[in-house]
Amino acid sequence: MPRKLFFRLKDGFPRVKLCFCVLCVLTYLALIRVSGAKLWGIFVFFLCAAVYLYLPGRFWARVTGMEKVLPEFAVPLGVLLGTGFLAVLYCVSMRLGVLWLLRALPPVLGLLWLVLLRGAPQSPWKAARAVYADGGFLSRVTLWCVLSVLFALMVSVKNAHPAAAGEIVLTQDVMWNIGNANSFALGFPPQDIRFSMVRFSYHYLTELVFGALSIVSGIACYDIYVFYAGPLVLAALLCCLYALGICFYRGHRNKALLFTFAMFLFNCASLWTALTNGTGSFGNTNMMHLITNVNAQGTAAVFVSVFVILFTEMARRCFDVSWMYLTVFLGSFALVCFAKGPAAAIVVCSFAVTMLFVLFRKPRWSRALTALAGVLAVFLVVYLVIFSSGTNTSVHFGFKTLEASAPRQWLRAWMGDSAAAGAVCMVLGAVLHAFCMQPFQFPLYLKGLCRDIRGLLRLPAERLLANGIVAGGFLAYFLFWHPSYSQLYFVLIAIMFMNLLAVDQVTTVRTRAGKAFCTLCGAVGLATSAVLVINFTGSGMRQLARNLDIIPKYPYVSTASAGDEAAMKWLQSNTPQDAVFATNRIHSMANASDGISSLYTAMSGRQAYMEGYTYAVTNMGVSEAVVAQKQAVNTALFDASTAPEEVLRLCAENGIDYLVCSKQYPGDTSQLSGLVVVYENADVTIYAAVFGKMKM
Repeated sequence: MPRKLFFRLKDGFPRVKLCFCVLCVLTYLALIRVSGAKLWGIFVFFLCAAVYLYLPGRFWARVTGMEKVLPEFAVPLGVLLGTGFLAVLYCVSMRLGVLWLLRALPPVLGLLWLVLLRGAPQSPWKAARAVYADGGFLSRVTLWCVLSVLFALMVSVKNAHPAAAGEIVLTQDVMWNIGNANSFALGFPPQDIRFSMVRFSYHYLTELVFGALSIVSGIACYDIYVFYAGPLVLAALLCCLYALGICFYRGHRNKALLFTFAMFLFNCASLWTALTNGTGSFGNTNMMHLITNVNAQGTAAVFVSVFVILFTEMARRCFDVSWMYLTVFLGSFALVCFAKGPAAAIVVCSFAVTMLFVLFRKPRWSRALTALAGVLAVFLVVYLVIFSSGTNTSVHFGFKTLEASAPRQWLRAWMGDSAAAGAVCMVLGAVLHAFCMQPFQFPLYLKGLCRDIRGLLRLPAERLLANGIVAGGFLAYFLFWHPSYSQLYFVLIAIMFMNLLAVDQVTTVRTRAGKAFCTLCGAVGLATSAVLVINFTGSGMRQLARNLDIIPKYPYVSTASAGDEAAMKWLQSNTPQDAVFATNRIHSMANASDGISSLYTAMSGRQAYMEGYTYAVTNMGVSEAVVAQKQAVNTALFDASTAPEEVLRLCAENGIDYLVCSKQYPGDTSQLSGLVVVYENADVTIYAAVFGKMKM
């Protein structure tokens, strides 16, 4: 029955799917429009993404010969090479101060690729028709449309422009990502836009690319992230997941389609308990992160997919590939590192172990050893230069994640408090937790794992790599913890490859009992996904009703208001690009002390002296002493006991040009009475850090 239903849904109802896609697109456009987006912006953004990213990528795929070697993976290669080229070009252009190169070169390369198409053996229109004729294509488009609507409900509506929504509490992590993208427009290498004089070190590939697209399109980074980026990243994600399935399953399109859908449709075993919190009881937030976390998990899955495709094809050729192929392969791993560090860490460990097996299979030694050394070198360099400052101080070894897991607590309550029971609970709790995270995939994965272990010495390299990522991801998730729960990204990459391996076993279940058990587990995962979609939709619609004043707004202590947005637009338009401001808004709420605030830097694109400090500690490795020193300065600036002359001295000493005072947050202004008020509304006052006439 499930098999017949799969083929019926895959190949049937073409008109219904088309109508549903149109309805979803219109819904998405309506949601972003009422949230403050300009509808023309999405067309400009997608056009710029094609002209500045995808078409140059296809050009490089053609001239490097990669498109000829892997013709069936031309689209993922275009995404890979286009992204890498745009990122490097943006860095070079910013460093040398030649932005005209960024604006002019990619369209020229895209045009050259279109000229080269005239000599292609197959017309691109015929290729497009062949893709459309594949029954799974329309199903993937339908999935993309649904995911785009969910993105609008979960991100766009909840981070609507305050000018359109009125008072709203914006998502700090989204504002943080927008600020990161803004930081690249201020200089390269960038500094943390929320914490001055500290180099920005983070997996910032998406921020880098969207910063470049913001410059060439003229669209603000805020609008790109909140309204337009989701559908673009989701389109690339679905394309690359499907291509990975085609490669891994050796052209089996049905398995590739099932893998693509399984990444979203088969969730954990939380069932109805996920309705209230949108996450469930077992920490599987894979679907939510793939939809909303475009700067990290969504992008990482794209480039991990391309990396594994390139590795798989290279291993099947016994590493008898060109040096250009090897260069592109190493470049793909570099993008994985900059897309998401934890994912890269798991991949590189599994890759190193896999290569130990591969080297005994008599590959082409020069290429195989170069691939191994190159991947290790890329990760080491990126880690030491970018990640080490934050990772070394914020990632800790310990069992906090496992101790807090529901399955482990169930077993502990049942088995008692003895030391032996505690050890057993740890092991069984981890296994049970993994099953509860992926009830449909985990049994199928174990079935395939038993067979893989029996044939370990002859196991294909891609299966060695995938199994290593699953094992390494779950182990790292249970053995390490991070103050911001970033250990989650270890298990998310493991979930991706557990799906990949599990789908390969669907057709191997022969017994009636086995089929019944898999059907039951699949129904549980599918039901949880349905509950999560209800939560995502309901939460977004409730926020939409508040934005439109259909229901009363929640009485938060502090919000992002239209006045905040207007003040930041003024700051962006009327101050030099290298201006620095200090603000009393350094926490997420007026009554909080979490050191998390990213609102003003996201909206203004201007450098803050210290808008927030927590992520500077956890991600950039800033010491507590430096934070304390900046806090002391910031407190003095907004303290009535500070003399006006001392305020000016502190501003001059710390390179502060403007003081932005949020009237929703604690802070005195009497000491600023001698400074010039350059802007004021009901929520914000902006002072120039000078007596007399403001310098512009």
